[in-house]
Amino acid sequence: MDKRATQEYAAELQRKVDREKAGIIDRRSLNLSAHLTAPIANHVNAYRVHLRSCGVSAKHDKETFRRLEHLLNECGFARLSDLKAEPVQRWCTLRRDENMGARTINTYTGSLQAFIRWCIQGQRIAENPLVTVARLNERADVRRERRALSEAELQRLLVVAELRPLADYGRAVVKRPKEDRKKKRDTWIREKLTPDTIAECCEKARQALQKKPEYIAHLEKLGRERRLIYLTAVLTGLRRGELEQLTWRDLSLDGPKAWLTVRAAVAKNGEAATLPIHSDLAVELGTWRVEQGEPLDGDRVFRVPKELVKALRRDLRAAGIDTTGVDVHALRHTTATRLARAGIAPRTAQELMRHSDIRLTFGTYTDPRLLDTGRAVESLPRLTDKPMKERIRATGTCGGVSPRLGKLGAQLGGKAHQAIQSGAISFPESGSKRGRSTRPQVSLDSRLSNPIQNSSTKRAIGFEPTTSSLGT
Repeated sequence: MDKRATQEYAAELQRKVDREKAGIIDRRSLNLSAHLTAPIANHVNAYRVHLRSCGVSAKHDKETFRRLEHLLNECGFARLSDLKAEPVQRWCTLRRDENMGARTINTYTGSLQAFIRWCIQGQRIAENPLVTVARLNERADVRRERRALSEAELQRLLVVAELRPLADYGRAVVKRPKEDRKKKRDTWIREKLTPDTIAECCEKARQALQKKPEYIAHLEKLGRERRLIYLTAVLTGLRRGELEQLTWRDLSLDGPKAWLTVRAAVAKNGEAATLPIHSDLAVELGTWRVEQGEPLDGDRVFRVPKELVKALRRDLRAAGIDTTGVDVHALRHTTATRLARAGIAPRTAQELMRHSDIRLTFGTYTDPRLLDTGRAVESLPRLTDKPMKERIRATGTCGGVSPRLGKLGAQLGGKAHQAIQSGAISFPESGSKRGRSTRPQVSLDSRLSNPIQNSSTKRAIGFEPTTSSLGT
């Protein structure tokens, strides 16, 4: 059966070659057909060589092909011709039913989409068969909601991070509660550090290590380095990988303005960037360099531990800070939030955070819970009614004069306005009998500059227009 299949495949290839020679199909179509029927593992290996030639990190290489190979096997794609949207969509639905997060699913499908785009560029496939596979809405399914640290929390974290390595040594050994014992070796444990006991534990450690001053210095140096890692992350917005790859060559601390360079090979977006360094941080980095014994330019600034996330979590607990939503990347969220609180211009903050979209800076990385909205409201211009009261008083609608009559006097102006202000003209009380005229009543005893004459042949002009029915 295998021999027959091989013969048929060879015959098919021969027919294609004959068609090409006859001008029925072109060389590109023949190449596409050969790629489509080749094992997909060959294309995956070629794609891996391509990415490595581009200089991707070992972690990126490992994770990308782990996701890609897993998805290809789950969907049963053995050749490029097998690629279809329906199996991928079915896989996404099954993973959602298993409570996999939208972001995780998007990373798997994104790896496959990137592989297909590379195949199209290399003319291994004509078009994208997964064009109908849409990305899931990650905002509607947030599994890890990070938060920024407040100023008080940040200060406590920096102090505790410097003291905890030494305080850990001085923690008292206590007996585990009987209900929590699993094995004999778990009978004794060290008590947990708290903000109230950390200073006492440091003192106990110094007393216990009196004969080992070099070990005390080692623990204190470890704490200073941990604190400096956190401080650099918050004041520069560097990611964990960028902190780990930071070398002394990337820092410029001697000039009037200190700055650092994020190399293109290290940056997440593959683009080099130059960032200013806060003056306080520049002083501490300079001191740290002297303490390191003037290292070479290619030496790394920090020895970032692999388990930095766990170390940060222990520091937060020792400082009495809630660890919910706080990890190493949350320090970058703290940077963006502090920029917003300081009133930095949005475009400047976007440049410092190195984001391609300003909505990412202020929509995702800025924690609105730490913004001083109360001070923002208080900074708005005051709305006082004093100018309006003075304006109304100037028009005669205050001081005992009816608002309706004051409005009438303001419209008529001149002597009529004066008569209304002096009380010569007034409206009747609101409790007057029904049917009684509500027209202004003129007082006969009023003393105007030109008194109105009560005459049957002469009527007052100025209060209402004269009509043809009002005498001669």
